[in-house]
Amino acid sequence: MKKLTLMVLSLALTSILVAKDTKIGGDTYFHYTYEDADNSSFNLSRAYFTFSKEVNDQVSYKFQTDIGGGGPSDYTVYLKNANLSYKSDFGKLVFGLQGMNMFKIQEDTWGYRFIEKSAMDMYKYSSSADMGISWEKSLGAITPSVMISNGTGYKKDEDDAYKKLSVRVLYGKATLKQGFNAGAVVSMEAKDYDDGTGNMEKGGTTVFGAFAAGVFGPIKVGGEYATLSKDMGSAVTGNVLSVYGNFNINKMISGFGRFDLVDPDADTENNGYNYLIIGADYHPGKVFHMAPNVKIKSPETGDSESIYQVSFRFKI
Repeated sequence: MKKLTLMVLSLALTSILVAKDTKIGGDTYFHYTYEDADNSSFNLSRAYFTFSKEVNDQVSYKFQTDIGGGGPSDYTVYLKNANLSYKSDFGKLVFGLQGMNMFKIQEDTWGYRFIEKSAMDMYKYSSSADMGISWEKSLGAITPSVMISNGTGYKKDEDDAYKKLSVRVLYGKATLKQGFNAGAVVSMEAKDYDDGTGNMEKGGTTVFGAFAAGVFGPIKVGGEYATLSKDMGSAVTGNVLSVYGNFNINKMISGFGRFDLVDPDADTENNGYNYLIIGADYHPGKVFHMAPNVKIKSPETGDSESIYQVSFRFKI
């Protein structure tokens, strides 16, 4: 009986894997990092496993796991996507755990997530995924996107009664292969906080951002600016300006660079810093990248810090 059950399960799994419109993929980020003679290491920063399937022309679903740090261990497994999409003349609706609409376009334009997160992700202006409902529709050259989500991200459960509203408006194509695109994003979420006397008051967080990019022959350049305002009894406003680009030397070698100007609190002096990334990318095929790079963080006061890396990406 056990053998028969295993056979049935194996046949069922095989039929799913070979079914039409079913996609299975993996994406792994691996680095060798050198800081100084006493600090060097090999590390795995991210590993994704993705399963998606188109049920028909209207319905599809997606599951994705994210293995990385930030949890009980260095290789904690999180569920990052578990959603169902429905396409109609009204637009595309996505239900469940899904990617946010705040910085995915900027991340794709930057193009080197395996080396460093994009600005809004890196400086925690928005989570990359959350539980909720989203709507998107192409209106010619303009594509609006609206999402209502928990606001806690994909690593935490909802912890209050408020929901996060995230809106993006895009002009042009999301995946930039030629021409240019531009857009704006905004998110708002209310939060309760203790005023210090035991009474709960209502505050909130607001994010605003704008981005643009263009392709000029072998060169792609882009930039984004974002502000993060928190009002939890005392107002804090931070901002970041990030510009980036890459140059295709040939089919297998590209050069890239990025410069971030970061101010965590506009009302506090000497707490900002610059962040510079320069490197080259050797990519003999779509499934493999090897990119030596250097990262330099320069604070307004104090000494600069440099990290030297060779970053690898394996994608199937």
